[in-house]
Amino acid sequence: MKSFFKSFNSKNISFDTTIVTLIGFSGLLVIGEAYERTSLSDAQTATDCQYPPVSEILTSYHVRALEENNIVVIHNVLSPSQLEGARLSAQKLSATMARLNHSNDNSIRQDEICLVREDRSTEIGDDMIHCIKLLRGLPFILSLLHYTVSSSFVIPRQCQLAKYKPDGSTYVRHLDRCTSTLLDMGLMEWLRASDYRHRTLTAILYLNSPEWTDGGNLRCFGEDGSKIDINPTGGTLVIFDSSRVEHQVLPSSMDRFALTLWINGVMSS
Repeated sequence: MKSFFKSFNSKNISFDTTIVTLIGFSGLLVIGEAYERTSLSDAQTATDCQYPPVSEILTSYHVRALEENNIVVIHNVLSPSQLEGARLSAQKLSATMARLNHSNDNSIRQDEICLVREDRSTEIGDDMIHCIKLLRGLPFILSLLHYTVSSSFVIPRQCQLAKYKPDGSTYVRHLDRCTSTLLDMGLMEWLRASDYRHRTLTAILYLNSPEWTDGGNLRCFGEDGSKIDINPTGGTLVIFDSSRVEHQVLPSSMDRFALTLWINGVMSS
């Protein structure tokens, strides 16, 4: 130990200086780890994610409706065979889902989730890959059709697949964009929530029966106090402003599947 301290003295490096340096380096590693834990560590641009079939689904009419109402619902975006294949994939993935996969308290949400990516096609099948590409291709068409509420989109590679069991599972009323400040959250949690803080749009594709009548509605609340209930019929796509549309999930009487992508970006001033 004496030789250890002598080595510092011989090089005119104080022990305090060395400790401060080490702490600073460790802090950078921790900060880096916090950011890497977000869904944005390998995110892509809208151009990277363009997918031609999206242009047949999302039109200028839908984009203008989204701008005006903060939400748009598009029905039958999947063919019967695509929906059936994606539903089967979702059911197979049920074994990998758990409530522990998300950080919210059980009193807030009771769904079971897993993350799915299009670069894992052997695990999830072509029809689920198609669904992921549809969601991730939305920002390119939004930009092409001059969506004005947000821009400079950043798209995570993973989507969330959620299952609500017919046991009273719900998700309480909430916003998808975090509005807490650095002082509210502390540096580490603030960094870990960087994707949550920059969400601009939420896109949900339902993978249930095309004749779904089993509850589990998505209830969305307008800024004027109004509300609408959206039936999670298989093949229905819902896009809404993550910073403006509060929403909740109601109980269902059957397993209810939803594939969700949170699109990050910059809100227009």
